[in-house]
Amino acid sequence: MSGYFENKVAVVTGAASGIGLGLTEHLLSRGVKAVFMGDVKEENLTRESERLNQKFPGKVVPQLTDVTKLEQVEELIHAAKAFDGHLDFVFNNAGMGMTYPTEKVTFEIWKFIMDLNFMGVVYGTYTAIPIMREQGFGHIVNTASIVGRVPAPYQALYAASKSAVIAMTESLQYELEAEGLSFSVVCPGNVRTSIFGDLTPPPDSITVDEAVDYIFQELEKKSLVIIFPEAMRNFDKLYRENRPEFDKIVRQIAAERRENYRTKGTYY
Repeated sequence: MSGYFENKVAVVTGAASGIGLGLTEHLLSRGVKAVFMGDVKEENLTRESERLNQKFPGKVVPQLTDVTKLEQVEELIHAAKAFDGHLDFVFNNAGMGMTYPTEKVTFEIWKFIMDLNFMGVVYGTYTAIPIMREQGFGHIVNTASIVGRVPAPYQALYAASKSAVIAMTESLQYELEAEGLSFSVVCPGNVRTSIFGDLTPPPDSITVDEAVDYIFQELEKKSLVIIFPEAMRNFDKLYRENRPEFDKIVRQIAAERRENYRTKGTYY
């Protein structure tokens, strides 16, 4: 394990559950100076930050944060910078899934998801960039999804929000790497988190620990695009190298989801 995270100050949004909580715990175990935990769910944030502060005293700073509110994101990031005079990592992780038949998607839902999944990441990214440019270093890590890279039936809205995150993050890497900034975009497949609500996670899902272990391996290499698990890396490659075979598979997925919605009211 390298010392890439030691004595650093990090911000994590969506930090009180799922991948965000896993990121927070792994940062602490790797010797960061502090993690500023932002989350919109106060009960979860209080519970998890108190638990982690018992194990890592003084290293966890919870801050109630709704990432759809620019001023709250700014407060979180500026508080982290003020903690020790530097801001090393920002994990713009807060977001939610959306698998839904098109006829049920309203413009209000579109706005809600784009505000949360995309603008929440924009706020965190563009608040951190001036700080990191001034200090000459910093690593911004944005959570997207594999469906931001490949088409996904019944997920047009979710895919659009995550595709925007990917395009922005990749573009910024090439623009700002000369100034010492690093960017990574995380593109998971199915991870066993609360994103599935009351449904049992799909059989191809992996644990949060498995996901975060892989993310951190790639962050230490400063990888720009981080796709997991391996089946999703293969799927992404298939989309780019053998479109007819990819189309055949995705049309089958569409047919299965269509039937599942008709008979069960859910996509799997």
